[in-house]
Amino acid sequence: MVLRTLRASVFAAAFVAALSVGAQAQSTPPKADAPLPTPEPQRRPRPLGSPEEEMLRRAEIRHEEENHREMVERADEAAQIGDEIFASFKQNNSLTRDDVKKLERLEKLARKIRGGAGGSDDDKQLPDPPGKVERALSRLASLAGDLKKSVSKTSRLVISAAVIERSNEMIELIRHIRSIKQP
Repeated sequence: MVLRTLRASVFAAAFVAALSVGAQAQSTPPKADAPLPTPEPQRRPRPLGSPEEEMLRRAEIRHEEENHREMVERADEAAQIGDEIFASFKQNNSLTRDDVKKLERLEKLARKIRGGAGGSDDDKQLPDPPGKVERALSRLASLAGDLKKSVSKTSRLVISAAVIERSNEMIELIRHIRSIKQP
C-alpha cells in the first residue's frame, strides 16, 4: 500500500515537471521592436455611481435597518424583563434564581443596546444609589421603560446620548442591586 502511494506520488511529480517544461518551451520572448501596450483612457465616472456601488450601499442600508430593528426589540425585551423582575420581587419579597438570571439577561441587553448606540464602558458611579432592593428594582423598571421610549424615538442614523446614558445607568444599577443584601 505504501509502495503504491509512493509510486503514484513520484509519477505525479514527474508529470507536473514535464508539463512545466513544455509550457516554458511554448512561451515566446517579447520582440524588441514590438510596440508597448498603451493604457486605456480613463472612463469618466458616472454621476450616480456604478451599479456595484449602489448595490453595496443598499446592502449597508439594509444592514443598518436590521441592526436598528434588533436594538428596538432588545429595548422592548429589556422593558418587559424590568417589569417582570419588579413584579416578582413585590410578590416574593426577594429575588428568586429566575430573577437573578433575568437581571443578567437585562444587563446583557443594556450592554448590546449601548454598543449599538455607539457607547462604550463608562466608569461613572451610580448617582444616588437606592438603599433597598425594592426601590432599586422600581428604578430599574422605570429606566428600562425610558430606554425603550428613547430607542423607539431614535432613528438608525442618530447616535443618542440619552440611550447611552440610560444603558450605562441600568448597568450600574444592576451591579448595585447585586451588591445589596437581601432580607
